[in-house]
Amino acid sequence: MAATMSGRIANKLNVAGLLTQHADAKKDGCLVVSNGAISWYFYLEESHLVYATYSADPLDLLDNHLRRLSHKVPAITSEVRTQVRINFSDESSEQVCSDYQAISWLVRTNQLKPAEAATLVEGIVIEILESYLLVSEGTFKFLPKSAHLPVYTKQAIAPLIQNCQQRLQVWQSLGSAIWSPHQRLYFMGQTPGATKLPPGKVQQLQKILRGFSFRHLGVLLNLDELQLAQNLNPLIIDKIILLQEPQPPFNQLPKLAVGSPLQSTQAPAHPRADSNAGLGNIENSELGQKHYTIACVDDSPAILNTINRYLQDQNVSVVMISDPVKALIQIMRAKPDLILLDVGMPWVDGYELCRLIRKNSQFKKVPVVMVTGNTGLIDRAKAKVAGATDYLTKPFTQADLQKMVFRHLT
Repeated sequence: MAATMSGRIANKLNVAGLLTQHADAKKDGCLVVSNGAISWYFYLEESHLVYATYSADPLDLLDNHLRRLSHKVPAITSEVRTQVRINFSDESSEQVCSDYQAISWLVRTNQLKPAEAATLVEGIVIEILESYLLVSEGTFKFLPKSAHLPVYTKQAIAPLIQNCQQRLQVWQSLGSAIWSPHQRLYFMGQTPGATKLPPGKVQQLQKILRGFSFRHLGVLLNLDELQLAQNLNPLIIDKIILLQEPQPPFNQLPKLAVGSPLQSTQAPAHPRADSNAGLGNIENSELGQKHYTIACVDDSPAILNTINRYLQDQNVSVVMISDPVKALIQIMRAKPDLILLDVGMPWVDGYELCRLIRKNSQFKKVPVVMVTGNTGLIDRAKAKVAGATDYLTKPFTQADLQKMVFRHLT
């Protein structure tokens, strides 16, 4: 096996060249570039890019692109996406990443056609490259190929880089307030600009802009997130929309920087526009119209209160159940859209309660999330056998919980 190559990158202009250089060397393998806590992985074969991903929750990345693809491929249901996360959440290595294994599994099980997998890969690669081209320093290594990768598409690197650089120029031209596609959007209804909007638009924006990022909101509206940012930028300039920091781990990705080397003098101009413009897709969307009920079963009142507090900004009602013995009856009364079950409870543990819930026909397809401090494979297997849809590991943050709600209720 050839020796692993490694080194450092010192400035932004070298990042694109680093990838091109390794492709031109015609070596099959994986280029790994690390900056802080984040690593980017580029899988090369015959001077072309086969796949790309990063370490910032790659299964969330895959889930978003599966959502986009589901508009064209109805077989990609929420149940299929959940199964992907359960099956591949612990399957990761530098040689064969978990998200690519998941794509291959979808093809093998005939839930995706190879051409559809190619479309999926191409969308993911663009998103990864956009963040990678913002890296200003770090380390790199090249790992020679040692595992078989099924290939769904081979992309020439130079056109990809050019496309992503053009997109980044547009992002940067929007102004300094927007510095990440993962920034979260909140509607500020009491501002002078907001009072000039028609009441219908205010109501719609209040329901939609409750902390979704540009990326997630773009997925939900089936819009390119850059187009969405362009549409909403007048409201951001007028401070009708407040942007907050990305949720971890996306807050560790490099930031867009106005006036950086990627900023071209040819970048498209975006003049200040009417705050009412560019909102047609949002106004016509049903996103935010539905109110959800979440049942939380935990013998700890403190945990229940924390969950309730964490979800205050969402379109949900939280039914707090502290007695596991009476939980099934209360769940049947509440008819929740999502159920959170603590595993370690007296008298009836979460696994047994999950089995009882699944025996009721009206809850066959309701997502059940096991909330557990156990992270071992055996515990996850027990949750799967009991009929759980997903699991949330304690201690969890507000971002962790909101991500879970986004995954199963939107």
